[in-house]
Amino acid sequence: MHRSDAGVDLYLWSARDLGASTAVVPFLQFEPTPDLFINLKFPLALSLNGPGDLEDPRDGQSRAGLGNPTFTLYYADIDGKLTWYAGGRAGLPLGVVDDYDWRWATAYASAAMGYYDLHLWAADALPIGGLGGIEYRFGRSFVLRAGGDLTFFVPLQDRGRRGFIDDSDDLDVVFQAKVEPEFQSRAGFGGGVALQTVWVPSSVYDDQGQVSLLPYFVYDSQKTFFMRAGLLLALDEPLGPAFDRRRVTSLYLQFGGHID
Repeated sequence: MHRSDAGVDLYLWSARDLGASTAVVPFLQFEPTPDLFINLKFPLALSLNGPGDLEDPRDGQSRAGLGNPTFTLYYADIDGKLTWYAGGRAGLPLGVVDDYDWRWATAYASAAMGYYDLHLWAADALPIGGLGGIEYRFGRSFVLRAGGDLTFFVPLQDRGRRGFIDDSDDLDVVFQAKVEPEFQSRAGFGGGVALQTVWVPSSVYDDQGQVSLLPYFVYDSQKTFFMRAGLLLALDEPLGPAFDRRRVTSLYLQFGGHID
């Protein structure tokens, strides 16, 4: 986890009457000085064959929009089998762009990710937050990861509902957490499952949280290439349960390379 890497995360969700929504999140992580890491993300949202515009909702349309490019700086240290990390992040608020197609694409890309990492898609707000977590290795083949972060969404303008967040001009707070056990053989093949939750106290929904499960297969050569493939399953409302009509079951792909 704490290496210099470059790659992309892809989430693909398709639902009847909503078309196909894709979240594309290229990332770059590097270590400018020992144990200090910089992580950059550049999210892109694509919506294919979605509902038409307000004048002709039956006419399927394709849309695209940029999420909030995000800068994360964190410190990581290893103590025996335990690795811990802590840091902070900020996003460039491209979500203030007032365009219907742009906002449609980014809102449904956020849903395709189970509302996890809401800061990548936040509209009309500046996302600033802190993060931390641990990684513990039980021998060579099994690792347990756990982490969370707290993000503040500083309002920049009030233009109505901001996805999973309320429609006021108040400061919003979002907490998210993830627990992820993973097994990996000496050959680099393995699998794991991530249980993740997002809690938004100011959510417009009666249920202020979203819980998702992401089982996946993994391959990591340890020297050059790595990849993951799995399914993100929304377990509860508002996006779940998975496999129901208009509920979220997303194909997840990650691939990239080690550059250290």
